[in-house]
Amino acid sequence: MRLDDSAGTPGALGDFFSWAKKLRFQAALRAGYDDNVNSANGTNAIASTFANLNGGVNYRFGTPRLNGSLDLTGGVTRYFNSKITQPLQGTVGLGLELDFRFSPRLVFTLNSSSSYQEQPNITLIGTANNSNSSYYYTANSISGAYQWSDLFTSVTRLDLTESYYPENNNSQGFADTGFTQSIRYLFKPTTTLVLDYNVDQYTYQNSSYNSFGQYVDFGFDHTFNPKWFWNFRLGAQTQSSQNSASYIGPYLDSNFSWVFGRASSINWVFHYGTQPNGNSSGSYSIAARTGLNYTQGLFTKMRFDAGLYYVLNTYNDTLVVTTNSLGQPILSSENYNQTNIQGNVDLTYKLNRIIDLSIGYQYITQNSSTLSYQNYNRGITYLQIRGGF
Repeated sequence: MRLDDSAGTPGALGDFFSWAKKLRFQAALRAGYDDNVNSANGTNAIASTFANLNGGVNYRFGTPRLNGSLDLTGGVTRYFNSKITQPLQGTVGLGLELDFRFSPRLVFTLNSSSSYQEQPNITLIGTANNSNSSYYYTANSISGAYQWSDLFTSVTRLDLTESYYPENNNSQGFADTGFTQSIRYLFKPTTTLVLDYNVDQYTYQNSSYNSFGQYVDFGFDHTFNPKWFWNFRLGAQTQSSQNSASYIGPYLDSNFSWVFGRASSINWVFHYGTQPNGNSSGSYSIAARTGLNYTQGLFTKMRFDAGLYYVLNTYNDTLVVTTNSLGQPILSSENYNQTNIQGNVDLTYKLNRIIDLSIGYQYITQNSSTLSYQNYNRGITYLQIRGGF
Protein backbone atom coordinates (compact mmCIF):
# COMPACT_ATOMS: atom_id res chain seq x y z
CA MET A 1 0.00 0.00 0.00
CA ARG A 2 1.28 3.49 -0.90
CA LEU A 3 1.46 6.11 1.83
CA ASP A 4 -1.43 8.02 0.25
CA ASP A 5 -3.70 4.95 -0.07
CA SER A 6 -6.04 4.26 2.83
CA ALA A 7 -9.47 2.69 2.50
CA GLY A 8 -10.25 4.62 -0.69
CA THR A 9 -9.39 8.05 0.80
CA PRO A 10 -6.44 10.30 -0.19
CA GLY A 11 -4.60 9.66 3.07
CA ALA A 12 -2.41 11.99 5.11
CA LEU A 13 -0.04 12.82 2.23
CA GLY A 14 -2.50 12.59 -0.62
CA ASP A 15 -3.27 16.31 -0.87
CA PHE A 16 0.44 17.19 -0.78
CA PHE A 17 1.44 14.78 -3.55
CA SER A 18 -1.49 15.91 -5.71
CA TRP A 19 -0.36 19.54 -5.33
CA ALA A 20 3.31 18.75 -6.02
CA LYS A 21 2.50 16.94 -9.28
CA LYS A 22 1.30 20.24 -10.74
CA LEU A 23 4.67 21.94 -10.32
CA ARG A 24 7.04 22.39 -13.26
CA PHE A 25 10.69 23.39 -12.74
CA GLN A 26 13.31 24.80 -15.08
CA ALA A 27 16.91 25.90 -14.44
CA ALA A 28 19.76 27.02 -16.67
CA LEU A 29 23.47 27.74 -16.25
CA ARG A 30 24.92 30.18 -18.80
CA ALA A 31 28.49 31.40 -19.30
CA GLY A 32 29.88 33.77 -21.91
CA TYR A 33 31.31 37.14 -22.88
CA ASP A 34 29.58 40.57 -22.75
CA ASP A 35 31.39 43.35 -24.62
CA ASN A 36 29.46 46.25 -22.99
CA VAL A 37 28.13 45.33 -19.57
CA ASN A 38 27.00 48.81 -18.52
CA SER A 39 25.47 49.74 -21.92
CA ALA A 40 27.81 52.73 -22.19
CA ASN A 41 28.73 54.87 -25.18
CA GLY A 42 31.98 54.33 -27.07
CA THR A 43 35.18 54.14 -25.04
CA ASN A 44 33.26 54.00 -21.74
CA ALA A 45 32.12 50.44 -22.49
CA ILE A 46 33.44 47.73 -20.16
CA ALA A 47 33.68 44.13 -21.40
CA SER A 48 33.65 41.08 -19.17
CA THR A 49 33.21 37.34 -19.04
CA PHE A 50 30.20 36.29 -16.97
CA ALA A 51 28.33 33.38 -15.43
CA ASN A 52 24.57 33.33 -15.03
CA LEU A 53 22.24 31.03 -13.11
CA ASN A 54 18.51 31.37 -13.72
CA GLY A 55 15.40 29.31 -13.26
CA GLY A 56 11.71 29.23 -12.61
CA VAL A 57 8.81 27.25 -11.25
CA ASN A 58 5.29 27.04 -12.68
CA TYR A 59 2.17 25.87 -10.88
CA ARG A 60 -1.11 25.22 -12.72
CA PHE A 61 -4.33 24.69 -10.84
CA GLY A 62 -8.03 24.65 -11.50
CA THR A 63 -11.59 23.61 -10.84
CA PRO A 64 -14.51 23.28 -13.26
CA ARG A 65 -15.03 27.08 -12.96
CA LEU A 66 -11.55 28.39 -12.09
CA ASN A 67 -8.26 27.89 -13.93
CA GLY A 68 -4.98 29.50 -13.02
CA SER A 69 -1.24 29.56 -13.57
CA LEU A 70 1.44 30.97 -11.25
CA ASP A 71 5.06 31.58 -12.34
CA LEU A 72 8.07 32.53 -10.23
CA THR A 73 11.32 33.26 -12.08
CA GLY A 74 14.71 34.62 -11.09
CA GLY A 75 18.37 34.77 -11.94
CA VAL A 76 21.74 36.11 -10.88
CA THR A 77 24.72 37.11 -13.04
CA ARG A 78 28.33 37.43 -11.92
CA TYR A 79 30.70 39.59 -14.01
CA PHE A 80 34.43 38.92 -13.58
CA ASN A 81 35.97 42.23 -14.71
CA SER A 82 37.16 44.13 -11.61
CA LYS A 83 36.33 47.49 -13.26
CA ILE A 84 32.59 46.81 -13.03
CA THR A 85 31.17 48.65 -10.03
CA GLN A 86 28.30 46.20 -9.58
CA PRO A 87 29.67 42.76 -10.53
CA LEU A 88 26.70 40.83 -9.09
CA GLN A 89 23.32 41.56 -10.71
CA GLY A 90 19.99 39.81 -10.37
CA THR A 91 16.40 39.70 -11.54
CA VAL A 92 13.20 38.24 -10.15
CA GLY A 93 9.70 38.00 -11.65
CA LEU A 94 6.22 36.89 -10.66
CA GLY A 95 3.32 36.13 -13.02
CA LEU A 96 -0.29 35.18 -12.40
CA GLU A 97 -3.13 34.21 -14.78
CA LEU A 98 -6.68 33.47 -13.62
CA ASP A 99 -9.86 32.61 -15.53
CA PHE A 100 -13.10 32.40 -13.55
CA ARG A 101 -16.41 31.36 -15.14
CA PHE A 102 -18.94 33.19 -13.00
CA SER A 103 -21.83 31.91 -15.11
CA PRO A 104 -22.23 30.18 -18.48
CA ARG A 105 -22.19 33.62 -20.17
CA LEU A 106 -19.84 35.64 -17.92
CA VAL A 107 -16.08 35.02 -17.58
CA PHE A 108 -13.54 37.10 -15.59
CA THR A 109 -9.82 37.10 -16.44
CA LEU A 110 -6.86 38.41 -14.45
CA ASN A 111 -3.32 38.76 -15.85
CA SER A 112 -0.45 40.12 -13.76
CA SER A 113 3.30 40.27 -14.37
CA SER A 114 5.82 42.03 -12.10
CA SER A 115 9.62 42.01 -12.08
CA TYR A 116 12.78 43.60 -10.73
CA GLN A 117 15.49 44.06 -13.37
CA GLU A 118 18.98 45.51 -13.66
CA GLN A 119 19.48 45.33 -17.42
CA PRO A 120 17.63 47.08 -20.29
CA ASN A 121 14.73 45.26 -21.93
CA ILE A 122 13.31 47.14 -24.92
CA THR A 123 10.29 44.83 -25.14
CA LEU A 124 8.92 46.53 -22.00
CA ILE A 125 6.96 49.60 -23.08
CA GLY A 126 8.38 52.88 -21.78
CA THR A 127 11.81 51.54 -20.74
CA ALA A 128 13.81 51.64 -23.99
CA ASN A 129 15.95 54.61 -22.91
CA ASN A 130 16.67 53.45 -19.38
CA SER A 131 19.86 51.45 -19.83
CA ASN A 132 21.87 52.02 -16.65
CA SER A 133 19.47 51.85 -13.69
CA SER A 134 17.71 49.04 -11.87
CA TYR A 135 13.93 49.23 -11.99
CA TYR A 136 10.65 47.59 -11.05
CA TYR A 137 8.09 46.93 -13.77
CA THR A 138 4.53 45.66 -13.51
CA ALA A 139 1.78 45.10 -16.09
CA ASN A 140 -1.71 44.08 -14.95
CA SER A 141 -5.17 43.70 -16.43
CA ILE A 142 -8.57 42.49 -15.28
CA SER A 143 -11.42 41.91 -17.71
CA GLY A 144 -14.94 40.61 -17.91
CA ALA A 145 -16.41 38.99 -21.03
CA TYR A 146 -20.18 38.60 -21.40
CA GLN A 147 -21.78 36.62 -24.22
CA TRP A 148 -25.04 38.37 -25.15
CA SER A 149 -25.93 35.88 -27.87
CA ASP A 150 -24.34 33.22 -30.05
CA LEU A 151 -22.82 35.99 -32.19
CA PHE A 152 -22.21 39.00 -29.90
CA THR A 153 -19.80 39.28 -26.96
CA SER A 154 -18.62 42.35 -25.03
CA VAL A 155 -15.31 42.57 -23.18
CA THR A 156 -14.55 45.26 -20.58
CA ARG A 157 -10.93 45.57 -19.43
CA LEU A 158 -8.96 47.68 -16.92
CA ASP A 159 -5.16 47.95 -17.26
CA LEU A 160 -2.39 49.25 -15.03
CA THR A 161 1.27 49.39 -16.12
CA GLU A 162 3.94 51.00 -13.96
CA SER A 163 7.72 51.39 -13.76
CA TYR A 164 9.72 52.57 -10.76
CA TYR A 165 13.40 53.59 -10.64
CA PRO A 166 14.70 53.71 -7.05
CA GLU A 167 18.19 54.90 -8.00
CA ASN A 168 17.08 58.15 -9.66
CA ASN A 169 14.13 59.07 -7.40
CA ASN A 170 11.78 57.63 -10.03
CA SER A 171 12.31 60.58 -12.38
CA GLN A 172 12.00 58.14 -15.31
CA GLY A 173 9.09 56.13 -13.89
CA PHE A 174 5.48 56.26 -15.04
CA ALA A 175 2.02 54.84 -14.42
CA ASP A 176 -0.30 54.02 -17.32
CA THR A 177 -3.95 53.46 -16.37
CA GLY A 178 -6.26 52.30 -19.15
CA PHE A 179 -9.84 51.27 -19.86
CA THR A 180 -10.95 49.33 -22.94
CA GLN A 181 -14.42 48.38 -24.14
CA SER A 182 -14.65 45.82 -26.96
CA ILE A 183 -17.56 44.53 -29.00
CA ARG A 184 -16.99 41.18 -30.74
CA TYR A 185 -19.13 39.72 -33.54
CA LEU A 186 -18.72 36.13 -34.77
CA PHE A 187 -18.74 36.77 -38.52
CA LYS A 188 -17.72 33.21 -39.46
CA PRO A 189 -16.78 30.16 -37.41
CA THR A 190 -13.11 31.09 -37.90
CA THR A 191 -13.41 34.91 -37.99
CA THR A 192 -14.48 37.37 -35.28
CA LEU A 193 -14.90 41.08 -36.04
CA VAL A 194 -13.81 43.41 -33.22
CA LEU A 195 -14.51 47.07 -32.36
CA ASP A 196 -12.43 48.64 -29.54
CA TYR A 197 -12.61 51.94 -27.65
CA ASN A 198 -9.78 52.77 -25.23
CA VAL A 199 -8.74 55.59 -22.90
CA ASP A 200 -5.30 55.92 -21.24
CA GLN A 201 -3.85 58.24 -18.61
CA TYR A 202 -0.03 58.55 -18.45
CA THR A 203 1.07 59.80 -15.00
CA TYR A 204 4.57 60.95 -13.96
CA GLN A 205 6.33 62.21 -10.86
CA ASN A 206 6.24 65.68 -12.44
CA SER A 207 2.50 66.16 -12.95
CA SER A 208 3.04 68.75 -15.70
CA TYR A 209 3.99 65.86 -18.01
CA ASN A 210 0.77 63.89 -17.45
CA SER A 211 -1.24 63.17 -20.59
CA PHE A 212 -4.59 61.72 -21.63
CA GLY A 213 -5.27 59.67 -24.77
CA GLN A 214 -8.00 57.79 -26.60
CA TYR A 215 -8.19 55.47 -29.58
CA VAL A 216 -10.85 53.67 -31.60
CA ASP A 217 -9.96 50.69 -33.78
CA PHE A 218 -11.66 48.02 -35.86
CA GLY A 219 -10.26 44.65 -36.85
CA PHE A 220 -10.54 40.90 -36.73
CA ASP A 221 -9.34 37.72 -35.05
CA HIS A 222 -8.96 34.99 -37.67
CA THR A 223 -8.03 31.35 -37.08
CA PHE A 224 -6.68 29.60 -40.16
CA ASN A 225 -6.34 26.33 -38.21
CA PRO A 226 -5.66 25.39 -34.55
CA LYS A 227 -1.97 26.30 -34.99
CA TRP A 228 -2.27 29.39 -37.20
CA PHE A 229 -4.00 32.69 -36.31
CA TRP A 230 -3.90 36.43 -37.06
CA ASN A 231 -5.25 39.25 -34.86
CA PHE A 232 -5.38 42.67 -36.53
CA ARG A 233 -6.58 46.16 -35.44
CA LEU A 234 -6.54 49.50 -37.32
CA GLY A 235 -7.88 52.83 -36.09
CA ALA A 236 -7.14 56.39 -34.98
CA GLN A 237 -5.62 57.78 -31.78
CA THR A 238 -5.31 61.12 -30.03
CA GLN A 239 -3.01 62.09 -27.14
CA SER A 240 -2.88 65.44 -25.35
CA SER A 241 -0.90 67.00 -22.48
CA GLN A 242 -0.28 70.44 -21.05
CA ASN A 243 3.41 70.58 -21.96
CA SER A 244 3.39 69.37 -25.59
CA ALA A 245 1.31 69.54 -28.75
CA SER A 246 -1.61 67.15 -29.14
CA TYR A 247 -1.17 64.08 -31.31
CA ILE A 248 -3.75 62.80 -33.77
CA GLY A 249 -2.69 59.87 -35.88
CA PRO A 250 -3.13 56.22 -36.83
CA TYR A 251 -3.30 53.28 -34.44
CA LEU A 252 -2.24 49.81 -35.58
CA ASP A 253 -1.87 46.50 -33.76
CA SER A 254 -1.13 43.11 -35.32
CA ASN A 255 -0.22 39.65 -33.99
CA PHE A 256 0.48 36.79 -36.40
CA SER A 257 1.43 33.29 -35.23
CA TRP A 258 1.90 30.06 -37.20
CA VAL A 259 3.16 26.66 -36.05
CA PHE A 260 3.99 24.92 -39.35
CA GLY A 261 5.93 21.87 -38.14
CA ARG A 262 6.58 19.67 -35.17
CA ALA A 263 9.39 21.99 -34.06
CA SER A 264 8.98 24.97 -36.42
CA SER A 265 7.04 28.19 -35.90
CA ILE A 266 6.96 31.91 -36.66
CA ASN A 267 5.48 34.78 -34.67
CA TRP A 268 5.31 38.42 -35.76
CA VAL A 269 3.93 41.36 -33.77
CA PHE A 270 3.61 45.00 -34.84
CA HIS A 271 2.27 48.03 -32.97
CA TYR A 272 2.05 51.73 -33.84
CA GLY A 273 0.73 54.37 -31.44
CA THR A 274 1.68 56.47 -28.42
CA GLN A 275 3.27 55.15 -25.24
CA PRO A 276 4.72 56.57 -21.98
CA ASN A 277 7.79 58.69 -22.64
CA GLY A 278 10.50 56.75 -20.78
CA ASN A 279 12.59 59.93 -20.38
CA SER A 280 13.00 62.20 -17.37
CA SER A 281 11.01 64.86 -19.22
CA GLY A 282 8.21 64.91 -21.75
CA SER A 283 4.78 63.36 -21.88
CA TYR A 284 4.68 60.60 -24.47
CA SER A 285 6.43 59.19 -27.51
CA ILE A 286 5.04 57.93 -30.81
CA ALA A 287 6.36 54.41 -31.21
CA ALA A 288 6.58 51.84 -33.98
CA ARG A 289 7.36 48.48 -32.37
CA THR A 290 7.80 45.19 -34.19
CA GLY A 291 9.16 41.79 -33.21
CA LEU A 292 9.79 38.60 -35.20
CA ASN A 293 10.58 35.20 -33.68
CA TYR A 294 11.43 32.18 -35.83
CA THR A 295 12.03 28.58 -34.75
CA GLN A 296 13.16 25.86 -37.15
CA GLY A 297 13.62 22.18 -36.30
CA LEU A 298 16.80 21.02 -38.06
CA PHE A 299 17.13 17.41 -36.96
CA THR A 300 15.38 15.19 -34.44
CA LYS A 301 17.26 16.75 -31.52
CA MET A 302 18.47 20.07 -32.93
CA ARG A 303 16.61 23.39 -33.20
CA PHE A 304 17.50 26.86 -34.52
CA ASP A 305 15.94 30.00 -32.99
CA ALA A 306 16.22 33.59 -34.18
CA GLY A 307 14.56 36.79 -33.01
CA LEU A 308 14.57 40.46 -33.94
CA TYR A 309 12.87 43.30 -32.04
CA TYR A 310 12.84 46.88 -33.36
CA VAL A 311 11.56 50.09 -31.74
CA LEU A 312 11.44 53.55 -33.33
CA ASN A 313 10.47 56.23 -30.80
CA THR A 314 9.57 59.75 -31.92
CA TYR A 315 9.67 62.38 -29.17
CA ASN A 316 7.84 65.66 -29.77
CA ASP A 317 8.42 68.84 -27.71
CA THR A 318 10.65 67.00 -25.24
CA LEU A 319 12.99 68.87 -22.89
CA VAL A 320 16.54 68.03 -24.02
CA VAL A 321 19.77 68.87 -22.18
CA THR A 322 22.81 69.35 -24.44
CA THR A 323 26.09 71.26 -24.12
CA ASN A 324 27.70 74.05 -26.14
CA SER A 325 31.35 74.33 -27.23
CA LEU A 326 32.30 75.53 -23.73
CA GLY A 327 30.69 72.53 -22.07
CA GLN A 328 27.82 74.61 -20.66
CA PRO A 329 24.34 73.00 -20.47
CA ILE A 330 21.68 74.09 -22.94
CA LEU A 331 17.99 73.41 -22.35
CA SER A 332 15.75 73.16 -25.39
CA SER A 333 12.45 71.64 -26.45
CA GLU A 334 13.07 69.41 -29.46
CA ASN A 335 11.61 66.75 -31.70
CA TYR A 336 13.89 63.77 -32.26
CA ASN A 337 13.92 60.05 -33.01
CA GLN A 338 15.55 57.17 -31.20
CA THR A 339 16.05 53.64 -32.54
CA ASN A 340 16.44 50.48 -30.48
CA ILE A 341 17.22 47.06 -31.98
CA GLN A 342 17.64 43.73 -30.23
CA GLY A 343 18.47 40.53 -32.10
CA ASN A 344 19.46 37.01 -31.16
CA VAL A 345 20.36 33.65 -32.71
CA ASP A 346 20.47 30.36 -30.83
CA LEU A 347 21.32 26.75 -31.72
CA THR A 348 19.99 24.11 -29.29
CA TYR A 349 20.73 20.39 -29.05
CA LYS A 350 18.47 18.22 -26.89
CA LEU A 351 20.56 15.70 -24.97
CA ASN A 352 17.52 13.91 -23.51
CA ARG A 353 13.97 14.56 -22.35
CA ILE A 354 15.17 16.86 -19.55
CA ILE A 355 18.48 18.51 -20.55
CA ASP A 356 19.56 20.53 -23.61
CA LEU A 357 22.65 22.49 -24.66
CA SER A 358 22.64 25.87 -26.44
CA ILE A 359 25.11 28.24 -28.03
CA GLY A 360 23.96 31.72 -28.95
CA TYR A 361 24.61 35.39 -29.61
CA GLN A 362 22.58 38.50 -28.71
CA TYR A 363 23.07 42.01 -30.10
CA ILE A 364 21.58 45.23 -28.68
CA THR A 365 21.94 48.75 -30.06
CA GLN A 366 20.49 52.19 -29.32
CA ASN A 367 20.94 55.23 -31.55
CA SER A 368 19.83 58.86 -31.54
CA SER A 369 21.29 61.62 -33.72
CA THR A 370 20.22 64.26 -31.16
CA LEU A 371 21.24 62.63 -27.87
CA SER A 372 24.45 60.93 -28.98
CA TYR A 373 25.53 60.29 -25.38
CA GLN A 374 22.72 57.71 -25.12
CA ASN A 375 24.02 55.67 -28.08
CA TYR A 376 25.55 52.28 -27.45
CA ASN A 377 26.19 48.86 -28.99
CA ARG A 378 26.34 45.60 -27.08
CA GLY A 379 27.10 42.00 -28.03
CA ILE A 380 26.70 38.94 -25.78
CA THR A 381 28.02 35.46 -26.66
CA TYR A 382 27.05 32.52 -24.48
CA LEU A 383 26.98 28.76 -23.92
CA GLN A 384 24.11 27.34 -21.87
CA ILE A 385 22.95 24.09 -20.30
CA ARG A 386 19.27 23.93 -19.31
CA GLY A 387 17.09 21.37 -17.60
CA GLY A 388 13.38 21.13 -16.88
CA PHE A 389 10.85 18.68 -15.54
